[in-house]
Amino acid sequence: MTSEPLSAATPRRRQLVVATIALAVASLSHGLTMPLLSLVLSHQGVDETLIGLNTGTYFIAIFAVAPFVSRLMRTRGPALLMLVSILAMAALFILLRAFPNVWIWFPLRFGLGVAASFLWIAGEAWVNHAADEVRRGRIIAIFGVVVSAGFALGPAILSLTGTEGWAPFLATTGLLLAAGAVLVPALGSAPRLRGKSSGPLARYVLIAPVTMFGYFVFAAGDAVLLTFLPIYAVEIGLAEADAIRLLAVLAIGSMALQYPIGWLADHANGFAIVAGVALVLLAGSAVLPWVIPHAAMGNLFMFIYGGALGALYTMSLVLLGRQFRGADLSAASAMLSVMFCIGAFIWPPLGGAVMDQLGARAMPVVLVLAFALFVPVVLVAWLRSRRSRTRGG
Repeated sequence: MTSEPLSAATPRRRQLVVATIALAVASLSHGLTMPLLSLVLSHQGVDETLIGLNTGTYFIAIFAVAPFVSRLMRTRGPALLMLVSILAMAALFILLRAFPNVWIWFPLRFGLGVAASFLWIAGEAWVNHAADEVRRGRIIAIFGVVVSAGFALGPAILSLTGTEGWAPFLATTGLLLAAGAVLVPALGSAPRLRGKSSGPLARYVLIAPVTMFGYFVFAAGDAVLLTFLPIYAVEIGLAEADAIRLLAVLAIGSMALQYPIGWLADHANGFAIVAGVALVLLAGSAVLPWVIPHAAMGNLFMFIYGGALGALYTMSLVLLGRQFRGADLSAASAMLSVMFCIGAFIWPPLGGAVMDQLGARAMPVVLVLAFALFVPVVLVAWLRSRRSRTRGG
């Protein structure tokens, strides 16, 4: 197989590098602020249901922006969209610290969600557009590794700054401004995803159910863990700093295992990979209460669990890029983010309600439910793909 011409490969690689760095820094801020805001509210005595609803407001904002993303990426390009979003997020983080009140945080976190939605949809579509088909799994995996590294540094920085005062909010704002600076040189060279999408966003759920529902349960698990894992871990006897470090171990596992997953995606059936990952997450969620209290075992468990959770993210993007191009890719990316935000909006309040009724120790029940709903979807798709290959062969 011939290699890509250098003249074409170099701009493509530059685009991949710029988009990846920008989203990695944004991921770092996400990994820092999600537990930060939950812990700030918890220290104020806010109950878990209200914390979950406040977190969900951030994610439901996608519904306000999804219909506009494809058009904006065609006319303005992803780089400008990402830069404006990052600047808006930086301003909103300052306002969150200036007005530390749960009710004021509802509109502020909605605005933060709007900006973050534009940022992530544009960034992921840009990376998928720039990735070549032969190495798509490995390219998306490297992207996932770097983004996961950013996320892992978020809780690590929070463990140094603490949750009191301005320090964690100023750190987040500075990191976002650094990501914006990376994007500025790419404003003139970023692509526009041309063409016209072939139907309403909801149709992409029917066309690519494993991709869409995989992202849905990834979001559900991610949001529940970011919101409640520190609270849960403290409830079962861990110190707050150790509870926050569990999130870092989770992200490190995701980072370390993504390239092997990406390599497999380039050489094996994608549905089989997702099915295996879903079963690992389902079993892992069920045994979580028995392994987290033990330091060494708990860290190893969170490392593997994080790798499996991150694999859902990577595989969803790989499957999306294989199936869609141009404006359809941007529209499908928008619907992917809608599914992410439905999962992230439903599951934290659900988790908070369950924990209010049964106690903080009931958090794993909500994780088990999420992955139990997804396993049949991917198993059916895998079996169908095997039958199709058998008939074709």
